[in-house]
Amino acid sequence: MKIKLALFFLISLATLTFTYGQTSGLSKLEIPKTAPSGFESVITTKLNKPLQPGAAYEIGFWIFGRQLPNQSYSYPIAVFPSSKTIVNDGISSIVESVQPSPKLEVNPPPSFATRGHFTFIVRPDQVYDHLTVALENENGKPSPIDFKKDITVIGVFAKPLPTGPKNKSVQFKKAGINKTAIPAKIAERTLIDSKKSYTVSENKIQLGLYDHRRIDNDIVTIYLNGEIAVEHVQLKSKKQFFDLTLQPGQNIITLHAENLGEVAPNTAAILIKTETEEFMAVLESDLGQSSYIKLLYEK
Repeated sequence: MKIKLALFFLISLATLTFTYGQTSGLSKLEIPKTAPSGFESVITTKLNKPLQPGAAYEIGFWIFGRQLPNQSYSYPIAVFPSSKTIVNDGISSIVESVQPSPKLEVNPPPSFATRGHFTFIVRPDQVYDHLTVALENENGKPSPIDFKKDITVIGVFAKPLPTGPKNKSVQFKKAGINKTAIPAKIAERTLIDSKKSYTVSENKIQLGLYDHRRIDNDIVTIYLNGEIAVEHVQLKSKKQFFDLTLQPGQNIITLHAENLGEVAPNTAAILIKTETEEFMAVLESDLGQSSYIKLLYEK
């Protein structure tokens, strides 16, 4: 029975690797390139379509670690684009992790915390045709595992994020956001009108946030008229409420995805409550675009 399960697991991994390889623009996996000092390379992949400067890319993969009988281990995960034999220091400045402090954490059996899916955003400063996944090994301390033999990375993909309008001021004006100083995070994404609009007669509202479907660790930030109103909230099945004050006339509430959770896209149910009114809307956002609803405050 154990042999059958092991065989099924290996076949599943091979199938997953092949499937992603067919759709992600990757040509082949190579011997890991040398990572910067303090990091241990796990795998390097060559891209069929190089990453180009001036664009943003979503990089994702599954990572697995071998379990040890009586010992756990944990290593921060990093991604390094490269175009030469050696991965250069300083590349991390163009790489942003979607998950806070991504780590490969492996505990002894019977725990199954031996794998995880991680996503990064890369904004190239030059052309890169390789990607290296590495683990940080602080101070080069002896490790209980072999980074190249005991760690497996599969399902690597690289895809360009949607490019928004070149003239962002036109985009924000169209959405009804007339602030002159737009936070960088919201400015770098495309705004999507959800076509949902509600009228309220009070300027003091309660904003409820919750995940109405699968609870998959979605983290969101809410912008009100281009300014942060609620920051880094992990969605749960239970509603979390926040007090907001609307401006006269039209108000824009934007859902900004801080990650993709375990299943993309990031989906949030939003409840708008006043003393006499209540509205509910569902918004979806990802790492390239943010959707919004309109609230019209009229006394």
